[in-house]
Amino acid sequence: MEQLQFLNTDLSKDVKRKTQKLMSNYRTLESIIESRRMKSQTMTVNYDASESQRGNQFHSQTEELAMNAIQLEEYILTKKKLDIIFDSLKPDQQKIWEQRYMLGMPDADVYYGCNIPHRTYYRLKREMIAIVADGMGFI
Repeated sequence: MEQLQFLNTDLSKDVKRKTQKLMSNYRTLESIIESRRMKSQTMTVNYDASESQRGNQFHSQTEELAMNAIQLEEYILTKKKLDIIFDSLKPDQQKIWEQRYMLGMPDADVYYGCNIPHRTYYRLKREMIAIVADGMGFI
């Protein structure tokens, strides 16, 4: 008995939408991580004269850097999880993910281009989305 038989492929629309959005953003995660790294600078001593309170600011630069570091860690963890999930997929599912979600090709172009039968394509796609949703903890 295959392991996928235990996986529920009937997902709610919300879970499916969140998973597909994450799969589409997989390609851009690396650039987001790099931009966050560049944005997170180290605190240095600043000798500028400053008022006790600058207008309507509710957070300091230190808090911004801490929040940015937390978000950076979340992005890195998400990227690592998606890398592991992507590597564990079947080769046909990897092709579907690359062409459908990374390149944004329509479904028909993907299954015609990969020579996958229509029904098999949608079964593989449904399994792939369920695997990603389960791996990311959406289920």
